[in-house]
Amino acid sequence: MYFLNSKETFFGIRAAMLACLLMGYGVVSNAQFSALSPDPMFEAYTNFLGQGMSLMDFNQDGWDDLTITKSTGEISFYEGGPNGLTPVELGITSGTGRPTSVMWLDIDNDGDRDFLHTASMGYSSLSGGGLISKSQVWINEAGVFEDRTTEWGFDILENRSCSGMAFHDLNQDRDLDLMISVYALPCEELWETENVLFEHSGESFTDISTASGIANGFQPSFQGVWMDLNGDALLDLFVINDAGVELDCDYVNFAYINNGDGTFTEDAASLGLNVAMSSMSVTVGDPDGDGAEEVFVTNQSVTLNYPYDQETGAYFDPNGSGGYEENSVDVGLDTDRWSWGAMWIDFDSDGWEDLVVSTSEFVVAGIPAGSEYYDNYFFKNPGNLASGGQFIDSTCDWNGCDLRLYNVVRGDLDGDLRPDVVGLGLGQFASFWVNESEADHPDRHALTVSVCGSHSNNEAIGTRMVLHADGHAQHRTLRAGQDLYVQHSATQFFGMGTAAVADSLELFWPTGAREVWYNLSAENAYQFVEGQSDLGITFGNSLPGDSVTLILTSPPNWTGLTYNGESIEGLEIAVPLYASSEFQWSWLNGLFSLTLDVDWSGFNPEVEGCTYANADNYNPGANLDDGSCTFYANLCGAGTVWSVELQQCVVAAVSCPEDIDGSGVVGVDDILSILSMFGQECPAPE
Repeated sequence: MYFLNSKETFFGIRAAMLACLLMGYGVVSNAQFSALSPDPMFEAYTNFLGQGMSLMDFNQDGWDDLTITKSTGEISFYEGGPNGLTPVELGITSGTGRPTSVMWLDIDNDGDRDFLHTASMGYSSLSGGGLISKSQVWINEAGVFEDRTTEWGFDILENRSCSGMAFHDLNQDRDLDLMISVYALPCEELWETENVLFEHSGESFTDISTASGIANGFQPSFQGVWMDLNGDALLDLFVINDAGVELDCDYVNFAYINNGDGTFTEDAASLGLNVAMSSMSVTVGDPDGDGAEEVFVTNQSVTLNYPYDQETGAYFDPNGSGGYEENSVDVGLDTDRWSWGAMWIDFDSDGWEDLVVSTSEFVVAGIPAGSEYYDNYFFKNPGNLASGGQFIDSTCDWNGCDLRLYNVVRGDLDGDLRPDVVGLGLGQFASFWVNESEADHPDRHALTVSVCGSHSNNEAIGTRMVLHADGHAQHRTLRAGQDLYVQHSATQFFGMGTAAVADSLELFWPTGAREVWYNLSAENAYQFVEGQSDLGITFGNSLPGDSVTLILTSPPNWTGLTYNGESIEGLEIAVPLYASSEFQWSWLNGLFSLTLDVDWSGFNPEVEGCTYANADNYNPGANLDDGSCTFYANLCGAGTVWSVELQQCVVAAVSCPEDIDGSGVVGVDDILSILSMFGQECPAPE
C-alpha cells in the first residue's frame, strides 16, 4: 500500500475560479453558495445534445485535470493544482464536426496518457445537410502530442455520427480494446452506420465489429458499458438506444453476451433489458451494497405524448435469477423530466452512493423551446435499499437544481478526498460545484483509492473494489466509458460514515487475482499496484569484499526499477554489507511509485566453523557450527598437554594438570573438557 497524500497537504481551490458555485451537500442543508461571474476561461458553447468532458489527470501529477469540448469543434484543456484550474495548450487540434466523448488513457503502454475523442454531426446535419465528422487519436510522445488518427485505424469513423466510447481488455493481453457507439437514423436514411468494436492489436486498432457480432444493424446508440450481465465473470456489453428520435422505428436497448471466444450474442430480451425508451445515459453502480450492479438509464419527458411503455427513467435491478427487473417506481427513481446525463456519487461521505440526474429541454436552433424549466434531480440514498427503502428526492437541497444541464462529471478539484462536480448545459460556460460536506458532517470520514495494473492493462480498467467500513460493503468498478459523454476521475471515492478506519479493501484485478489490504485509515489517498502484496526481499550468500547478494521477489511486468537512484536490470544484485539501500518502482510516468527501504546495518553473514571455545580449532569469527571441532588435547597423558603449534602432546609447563585450559584455575570449562573425554580409550604407555 502506498499513501499518495493526506488531505492536509492540499490547499483549497482558488477563490478566483469563476463560473463556480460553492456548495455543501447536506441532504436538508441550506448551505450558502456563491455564484461568481462567468469567465471565458471555461467556455463550453454546449449545443442541444451536450458535449464531452473529462476530469482525468492527463499530466499525471496527482491532480485531476479538466477537458471540455465545444459544439463549435474546439477542445479546451485545464491543468488542476493547489491553486485551481489553469488553461494549457497541448498542441491538440480537434477534428471536423462536433466533439462528443473524450478519453485520456495510456493506449500505447508507454507510461503516459494519450487522448482520443469521437465526433458527431453539427447543426446543419439536423436538416438533412451533409455530415462531416472526424474522430481522432492523439498519441503522447514524452509530452508532445502527435495526430495518429490514421495509424490507429480511426479513419473508418470519418463521417460517422459517433457518440460514446467504452474501453475494456477483451482478451487479457494488457491492451485496451474499444467499443464506439454510433448514432444512426435508418428510418430517415440518415447516418446509416453500425456500432464499432476495435481490437487493440499492439500499435493500432483493428475493426472486428462484424466478426464479433457487435455490428448487427443500424441503431441510434448513445453509449455502451462493459459489465457482467449474466454472472459468468465475463464482461458483456450493454448498449442504450434512443427510441424516441424516430417514432416510426422501434428501437430497444441491446445486451451483447460475451461468448468467451471473442464473439457476442445479443440477448437483451431474456435478461429483461430490451426496453424501448429514449435512452440518453447508462449509469452503473451498486447503490444497495449487495454486490450485484444496478443500471440506471435516463429517459425523455412524459409530457411529449411519449409513445413507449417505459415513460420514466429505468432502474434495472438484478432479480437473482440471471436477469433484471425494471424497479424505478419501487425505489423512487421514476423520473418524468427530460433527462440526459446521470452519475452515482456519494455527496455526504455516509458510505452510500447518491444519484444526480441532469435535465434540460430538447432545444434545437430553429425549433421553439417550451416554457418549462426542469430541475436537475438529486436523489439521496437512504442506506436501506436492500431492505425495501426508497431514494429520497432531495432535488433542490443542492445548489444546482435550476441549471439546464446535459451532463455531469466527478473528480476532486481541491484535493479534500471528496468528489466535486463539473456540469455542461445550455449556455456558454461550464459550472462547478465544490464539495463542502465536511462542514455539514464533520464527524464523517472518507478515503480515496487509485490503482495501476502490472499483469493487466496499465490503467487497471476493469478492477473491482470492495471496501468494508462502517458496518457494510461498498462496491466500485473502475470503468472507462459510461454515463453521457464523460470520463470521470480515475480516483475512486469512498465515504466511510463515522468510521475512522476501514476494516479492509478487496481488489479484484482484471486478471482475476485478488489482493486484500487491512486497517486503512481515513483521510488518506491510497495507491495500489497490481501484485504489490507479493513484493518480498531475501538475502543470498555473502560475496568476497564485504558484499551480499540481495534477491527481490517482484511481480512480472513491474517496470522502472532503480537502486539508490540508479536504474538496474534484473532482480538479483550485489550490495554493500552493513548499509541501507532504497529500491523504487514507478508506473505511468511516476504517477504511481513504490519505494522499498532496506536497512541491513545489523546484517551478519553466515560463517561456518567450530564455535566451541575449548576446541582445538575454535574459530571466534564463526557463527554457524559445522561440526568440525576437535579435542586432541584431551588425549594427552598426565603431566602433558596438547600443543596446537606442534600438533602433539608436550610436557605441561604447569604444576596442575587438571587445569586443562591453562587458565590457572580448575573451572567449569576444565570439567566440560574432561566430560567430553568420557569413554575415550587412553593411549598405551610407551
